[in-house]
Amino acid sequence: MVNNMQAAALTTLAQPSQPLHLRVGWLCGVVLFLEGYDIAAVGYAIPSLVDAWRVQPVAFTQALTAGNVGLLLGSLCAGVLGDRLGRKPVLIACVAIFGAFSLLSTLAESPWQLAELRFMTGLGLGGGIPLTIALASDFAPRVTQGRFVILTFVGVPIGFAVGGVLASQLVRVIGWPAIFLVGGLLPLLTVPVLALQLPASATERTVVRPPNLVAALFQNGLGPSTLLLWAINLLNLLSLYFVLLWMPAILHSRGVSPSYAIFGATMYALGSIVGPLFTAQVVVHIGMELVLTCGLAFSALCVLALGIFNPPFWVLAAIMCGAGAGGSCQAGINSLSGLVYPPAIRSTGAGWASAVGRIGTIVGPLVGGILLALGFHPRAIFVAAAIPIFGAMLLMAILHRLRHSRLQANSEI
Repeated sequence: MVNNMQAAALTTLAQPSQPLHLRVGWLCGVVLFLEGYDIAAVGYAIPSLVDAWRVQPVAFTQALTAGNVGLLLGSLCAGVLGDRLGRKPVLIACVAIFGAFSLLSTLAESPWQLAELRFMTGLGLGGGIPLTIALASDFAPRVTQGRFVILTFVGVPIGFAVGGVLASQLVRVIGWPAIFLVGGLLPLLTVPVLALQLPASATERTVVRPPNLVAALFQNGLGPSTLLLWAINLLNLLSLYFVLLWMPAILHSRGVSPSYAIFGATMYALGSIVGPLFTAQVVVHIGMELVLTCGLAFSALCVLALGIFNPPFWVLAAIMCGAGAGGSCQAGINSLSGLVYPPAIRSTGAGWASAVGRIGTIVGPLVGGILLALGFHPRAIFVAAAIPIFGAMLLMAILHRLRHSRLQANSEI
């Protein structure tokens, strides 16, 4: 009788009720939507701040860099704290932190003050991705875990896209502080909703955590997978931010008008929304790593085509949409942390993989700026941007082979 009750309890943990896991998915998606908006907010505000503070755009380099450094450190710390203290309370704290400091950014009076505030905002933003990965993975149905986490992550590119439209209207009516006002108020209003509606993971209470969570990422045969995940995150995000942030400037230097250059970047962003929706439908049937290997190959070929060929603009825009769809493999790469790591170290694994990827978000724009400064031809820059994507593709194929062999070995035991 007792054994039957235990089996029923374990089944309930392994396969949460549909309304519960959908609620978790929606709430995590809302957090990631807010993150997408807030990460992009400073970029949307810079043109207005240049006029308001009478400075050159280069003066905001510190603010952009400080935000990414904060994201990196936030990912490292929040992942470990989520496994130690519980994912729900740490996630709520992160949302409160980035909401509060985004709100305080409305009071900034200089690029240096804005840089300090963006660093603190980044600390909160850095925790959102690893903690939502862990929570969504904990509550996802086992059979469709990868698809569930990928769909949750669509919130980030939607936040980017909607944020751009919203920011353009807010700046026109109210001015640049409104961008940070919305970016602060919405997360703070979401905090009580998360506190009341987001369930704590029952999985967390049933696992025994190792004394050193970071060291555990390299134990029990996880070392190779951890290193591969880190390298894949780094290479893909390096190329993604390289292309995303410099694409309008590169297109303009090819003779495309400023309005068309912005439209081209918008097509890339559109692809980054459509891509995960397609990927999520096929991962269940084909397998996560195999789908991501194909997606990264497609992205690399599209970016390479931008460098090799010189098509008419509308063909160019379609290729950029394809490159964005392939670049959206990052959602699947993030969800891999939920599949590779056991529940006891899932937040830590996702946090550290995300943090290493953040190095790519810092290095990518710097590499693009250096190549432009050295006088590289725009088409050569796109060829260079394809190289790290091909690298990520090869490493993903290796990870697929590694995990497939490990799963086979475990099934034979």
